[in-house]
Amino acid sequence: MSEFVYDSPIGPLIISIYDGKVVALKWKSMALSEKKVKEYPADSYADEISSKLDSYFSGKTDSTGIKVRMHGTAFQKKVWKSLMRIPLGETRTYSDVASTIGKPRAHRAVGSVCARNRIPVIIPCHRAVGKNDVLGWSGNPGAKEWLLEHEKKNSGVSV
Repeated sequence: MSEFVYDSPIGPLIISIYDGKVVALKWKSMALSEKKVKEYPADSYADEISSKLDSYFSGKTDSTGIKVRMHGTAFQKKVWKSLMRIPLGETRTYSDVASTIGKPRAHRAVGSVCARNRIPVIIPCHRAVGKNDVLGWSGNPGAKEWLLEHEKKNSGVSV
């Protein structure tokens, strides 16, 4: 596995790659130890991933072209795949996501799965919100709101 630091508008991100797919993305400021925040050698996929993230953050496209490898239960993978189908600039409630995957009463479980997303931004858990508020986010403070505003502004969806 290789890792590299990508400087994004929401803070430096440590991106972990295995076999050409992103397996984890975490905020450098939230890394657990000094060892984890040093620059890592990038593999041949780092440039491609960086380029796609550059396009996303510049508003030219969304980040759906980045390949990911999800690690989790079958239920978690269903939720994450459902999140990846939410169009740029739109949100869904946790209840909406639960209904989409055929588990309409599992809205709390959907929220828990979003909190356990190891690949935020690329698997857009920020697009899942509560019924009355944006709610929950395990990333950098303010990043969820920034991402939602950025996507609305660049998708043609009225704010």
